[in-house]
Amino acid sequence: MFRRASLLLTGLVMTAFIAACSDNSPKSATADSASAGISGRVEAGLRVLQVDPAANEGAEYKIYRGDYVRLESLTSDPVTIAIPELKVEKTYPVSDGDKAYFKVPDVGRFSYTIGQLSGTIEAVDYTAKGYQEVSALEGQALIKNIDPLVLDVRTPREFEGGHLEGALLVPVQVLQKEIRRLGTDKNKPVFVYCRTGNRSTVAAKVLLDHGFTNVVNMRRGIREWQAHKLTIVK
Repeated sequence: MFRRASLLLTGLVMTAFIAACSDNSPKSATADSASAGISGRVEAGLRVLQVDPAANEGAEYKIYRGDYVRLESLTSDPVTIAIPELKVEKTYPVSDGDKAYFKVPDVGRFSYTIGQLSGTIEAVDYTAKGYQEVSALEGQALIKNIDPLVLDVRTPREFEGGHLEGALLVPVQVLQKEIRRLGTDKNKPVFVYCRTGNRSTVAAKVLLDHGFTNVVNMRRGIREWQAHKLTIVK
């Protein structure tokens, strides 16, 4: 009788524990991306979209505003994408020294062609639990009030030209590989920025995908910070 009651109590405790963990677990960027129907995958800071040149019609893609996009062909043939509204025309595989990505900095639907195929790329604003966007002035107040980890995801050369005081430099291209540099406390607020807010949006998704629960993105980047003549250090 005592043993059966003990087992029942243990089962109730375990059930409560599992439920608590489920309710309080952070919603990852991957889950948000899936629920929003976002296309492709994020790899080395780029959103990789697969294309099939042999298809009968072009695919419809949905990405986040600020994504840096790279195409991945399902065949070995070169593919060229043209997006007139974004002034994009790029051939894959790219030539040596050419950038492997193109930018989608604004929200909207953009028509593209790949050979005889045509379709649209829809860019939407990023939203997720644990994520928020702020202006430069709001960011200044936030840094003063809550002392977050300030993360700069630009290039080392940009960083040397001027950065926010106390910022940690981890370029977005290597953020996934070097995520441990941010420490083990994933509940600590992270304030992330780049030049204009595009790379920092990508970085924010990477952080959330790795379990960080409080990520703040400076929406218009250090360019807006400088426009307000806020403090920059070198």
